[in-house]
Amino acid sequence: MSGRYALLGKQVLAGVRLFVEDLNRTGGFLLDGNRHTLELIVEDDGSSISRVREKVAGLITQHRVDVLLGPYGSGLTLAAAHTAEHYKHVLWNHSGSADYIFARGLRWQVGLLSPASTYMHGVLDALHARDPGNHRVALFSAETGFAAAVADGTAAWLDGAGIEQPEQVRYPTGMRDFRAQLAPLLAAPPDWIFGVGRIEDDIALARALCARGVGCRAMTLVVAGIDHFGAQMGPLAQGFLGPSQWQAEARYKVDCGPDARAFADAYRQRYGDAPDYPAAQGYVGGLVALRAVERAGTFAQGAVRAAAERLRCTTLYGEFAIEPSSGLQTGHHMLVTQWQHGMRRIVWPREAAEAELLYPLSPVQSF
Repeated sequence: MSGRYALLGKQVLAGVRLFVEDLNRTGGFLLDGNRHTLELIVEDDGSSISRVREKVAGLITQHRVDVLLGPYGSGLTLAAAHTAEHYKHVLWNHSGSADYIFARGLRWQVGLLSPASTYMHGVLDALHARDPGNHRVALFSAETGFAAAVADGTAAWLDGAGIEQPEQVRYPTGMRDFRAQLAPLLAAPPDWIFGVGRIEDDIALARALCARGVGCRAMTLVVAGIDHFGAQMGPLAQGFLGPSQWQAEARYKVDCGPDARAFADAYRQRYGDAPDYPAAQGYVGGLVALRAVERAGTFAQGAVRAAAERLRCTTLYGEFAIEPSSGLQTGHHMLVTQWQHGMRRIVWPREAAEAELLYPLSPVQSF
């Protein structure tokens, strides 16, 4: 609720609050033949790893919570997962997608998100379908665990497709001046540019690309998948691609909870604006956790974790299924969005697309 991740953390919490309110208003959840309501307990970790450990331990040992929802961000989630592991308590990981979280042998977590290594795969699929063949690719990545996982996954996809490895530019997070990093691209612009960093990193890079006039056929930033990017960039957002874990416009045949449209309508009525994907992740984190509890028939954490392994369902967020031992999400798939005339539209996969992919970009469109 404060610190570096406050913007997105508050969105997650708004989704969680709405879930609790919806559940309690309809009489609660079913357990042992009786209906039970929920009480929401919130702790602010201040975007601090040490405070995450402290707060998670307190929620488990002092508040004795039945359902533990994690923090926002991969580094904070890993700290929470280690603490939950110590107490053998299920951590519902709704907002930590870095692959390293699931490669540590931690048994007591359940992931909801597509892993970071797959973030750019949908974009690459879309671009390759439109323009097959070899391409020059530039990949900017901040020095964070999440960014490294996205970059490695992007490089692996390119290798599998027989495309030459990207020109990788790594930079310390928080950098504001990208002129030196962009200079080599001005003389020989790559075909595709990808960028992954924290919110402020990606926006600084986008502004630098626009200001320097780096021409390319496609430009993708992780932050372009949220509305905040359009609000910050204005007309210059035009044409930018962004991977997205969720869009309200995606239509899934749900069998668990409300569909995306009903959720988005309820969110607007409650908060006065449209939900972004962190809010959906918070809502679905609670939704899936309670479905597992109902299937287990108990709040005993071992039984709940076993129920999560067997659980298959489709929510407003898409399909849910996990790899049993690690808790890695295997059912969910990323969407690809593009800013077109002030709106973020789904352009991939084809069956979910609202609009055609704008490709190639022209200097007039973005740069």
